[in-house]
This record gives sequence, structure tokens and C-alpha cells, in this order.
Amino acid sequence: MRRDIAELFELDPALTHLNHGAFGAVPRAVREAQDRARARIEGAPMRAFRDELPVALAAARESAAAFIGVSADSTALVRNVTEAVGVVLQGLGVGPGDDVVVSNHGYLTAGWSVEARGGTLRAAAFAVDSDPDDVVAAFAAAVTDRTRLVVIDHITSPTALVLPVARVAAAVAPVPVLVDAAHVPGALPGLDVEALGVAFWAGNLHKWAYTPRAAATLWVAPEHRESMRPLVTSWSHGLPFPERFDLQGTVDHSSWVAVPDGLATWVALGGWDEVDRNAELLLRGAGLVRDALGTESPHRGIPSAPCLRLVALPEGVATTTEDAEALWQRLHAAGFVVPPVAFDGRGYLRLAAAPYNDEDDYARLAAALPAVLAA
Repeated sequence: MRRDIAELFELDPALTHLNHGAFGAVPRAVREAQDRARARIEGAPMRAFRDELPVALAAARESAAAFIGVSADSTALVRNVTEAVGVVLQGLGVGPGDDVVVSNHGYLTAGWSVEARGGTLRAAAFAVDSDPDDVVAAFAAAVTDRTRLVVIDHITSPTALVLPVARVAAAVAPVPVLVDAAHVPGALPGLDVEALGVAFWAGNLHKWAYTPRAAATLWVAPEHRESMRPLVTSWSHGLPFPERFDLQGTVDHSSWVAVPDGLATWVALGGWDEVDRNAELLLRGAGLVRDALGTESPHRGIPSAPCLRLVALPEGVATTTEDAEALWQRLHAAGFVVPPVAFDGRGYLRLAAAPYNDEDDYARLAAALPAVLAA
């Protein structure tokens, strides 16, 4: 790992970590802050749950809202975007007879959440190398008179594309739009949630904003706040939005309490300057891997995420989910944490760049890939 900051993270140095976008990497100082939060709760549980946690959770919620540039009264804490999807579906009363539009690039748990409630999925399908106009047209064409919700990824998880959220929201209006922004906080500059014209926006903080895992935000437009309730009814019942999401029984709240520590670490690591460094590094690194494979960049019309990028594998490699899983196991055995992606009949590697990466990481992968693929 990058020597000047390797001690800030607790990643296994025997592995080359090129998949920060999956689960993030909690910095050592943030993990220690979460441990201290747990210890305070265990030292005096009654006082913690009655008196201290409400104050600490309000502070965490306010710091998260400020980080994404929205007001504290508009944003609830949730554990991840999948939970946020469930909250929105519950609040809208989505069920049998209702359509929900997702894209073929969407995170699978969003669609599963719809199906679990008896709703019907309609897919907005477009290719990796499409242009933004194709994306807008695909979503608009998928809407029917039974559509209750449109779910769009701000940054697509399997394909690392930055989708034209505001244009899609305008095209499908008045159907409400939920933005799955799992990869956005701390990674996509220029964010203005309230200007997107959407009803809901949910982003994970544990990926690119360095908080503990199980920390995310759900922003809700004013007209929908009253109907949004946590999935578990507990001691915050009866409070206004978003306070009603804060205390949920005896779950471990320490990941939320340590949110300000994670966001402070993002700033200390360089903030948007560090994001720019990582984006430039990823461009160079992806080029090294492409050169080793002899493939072209699949990113054309739709911009790719700053710190996530696809590299096409040779034709016929990892074109199915099963083959991608087998390649993942071979790569890990060779010391590389990098996910193969099978999408629309083509295999890719999804590369990431984080503060602990340097160009040598991608050079090692490029040098090892011919032998790994030959196996």
C-alpha cells in the first residue's frame, strides 16, 4: 500500500486492494472512535440510551446533512441505501398492482425490495457505451400509468456510470424519483441534492466518506417527510421527521455516533483534492491494465465515476455471473482484491482508487493478469 498513509488503514498489506467501492475501508482512527462510543454505552447503558445517545445522534445527523449540503431537518440516518429503499417503499405504500422502474445497471437489492412487497419491476435498459439521451429515453419509456416510483442510481454500482439524474427526474415527472446514491457522498463533487428535482436521495457514508459501516443518509423532499417512518417502530415513534429515525431500541448506534469522526477524516485526507488525485491515478491505472489486456475503454458517452472505472476484459472472459465469480477467486488467490463484472454479455474489471493506492498497485495487476487469465 501507499507507504505514507498505510498506517492510517488496517487493510491486509499482503493484498493489493483495488475495490474500495464495495465496502470502503474504515480508517484506524475512525474504528477507534467507534470503539470508544461502544465503551461509553457499556459503561452506563441507562444514561447512554436515555440521555446521551439522543444528543450524539442529533449531532451525527447534522454533520451528515452538512456534508451533503442539505438542511438537518431534511435528512435521516439509516444503515445503508437498501434500508432507505425499504423506508421509501413503505412510506409510499408500494404493493401488488404497482410498478417501480429500475435500470438494468441498478443495485439488485432495490429491485428485490420491490418484489418482496408484491410490486412489479419495469427495467430501463441501456448499454454501458450509451449516451445520456439514451438513459433519459429508457427511463421515460419504462413509465406506465401504474408506476409509483422510479429508482435511478446516481453512480451505477456494476458499471461505474454517472447517470443524468436531473434529466431523468424531469422526464418521468410527476412520478417520484428515488436516487440510489450509494457511491456518491465524498466521491462526486458539485453535488446539489435539492436541485435534482427528486423526491428521495440516499447515500452511503461508509464507502467514500470513511465512516464506520452501517451509516448512510436519506434525504426526503418536504412533501414526503410526514409519510416516512423507520422500518422498526421503537422509542422514537411519534417524533417528527427525521428524529423518529434516531433511537431504534438496542441496536448498535456506535456507527452513527462516529459519523463526524469519519467525515473529519475525509477532510484530513485532503477532501476534494484527494478525490482529484484518486481520479487522475485511476485514469493512469486503468490505462496500464487496458494495455496489458489489449482492450479499449468501454466508457464513452456517459461519464464514469471519478474513483470507479470499468476495464473491459478480452472477448469471452467472465461473460457470466458464474465465470466472473471463478475469476474473482483466482484474482484473490493471486493477491488482488478487484471485482470482475459480467454485464450484458461482456466481462469487465471494476477498478477503484482510494488514498492508500498508488500506480504500483495497477502495474502489479497488469503484470499478473495474463497468467491469471491463462489459468
